[in-house]
Amino acid sequence: MKLLIGIIGLIALTMLLFIGCSASTGSRYETKNESKTEAPDEVTKEVTEDFDITSYRTEIDIEAPPIATDELPPDVWYGYEDSLVDIPKQIVGTTDGYRVQVLSTDDIDEANRIRAEIYERTARKEVYIVFEPPFYKVKVGDFTSKTEADNLRFKLNQLGYTESKVVQETVNLFE
Repeated sequence: MKLLIGIIGLIALTMLLFIGCSASTGSRYETKNESKTEAPDEVTKEVTEDFDITSYRTEIDIEAPPIATDELPPDVWYGYEDSLVDIPKQIVGTTDGYRVQVLSTDDIDEANRIRAEIYERTARKEVYIVFEPPFYKVKVGDFTSKTEADNLRFKLNQLGYTESKVVQETVNLFE
């Protein structure tokens, strides 16, 4: 019997605890409009525009770029001439020098595609694919001067090959 009275008392105490700790949602989210006073309507003024800009307009005549061509005008690289272009060359040896690495990939098809793009878009004929396991690296040029390699890297960067970088390695010497 004492056990039954204890259980009923415990249940009553638990119910009292839950009911006493609950909050009324109605009073929690109500706003008190009595304390707020509304601001009077602001005075609005009409603004009329009396300035005429037509006398200050300038005609802009922009030549439209050619449509769907990948060819660049011949003077687009003013000051960045390729010094070894259009000269018949024969390899006479090798030396330490610089090349511009354009791509490093594990996909031979992608390397061949980039090599063909660079061959067509630049006047450089020294475009190599070098396999350094596990990557195929597309490299351009045979330079003995780092300045010449930097100029080509700049040109390739402007053509969209933003990952281009100058690397030091053994290059071919031409006659």
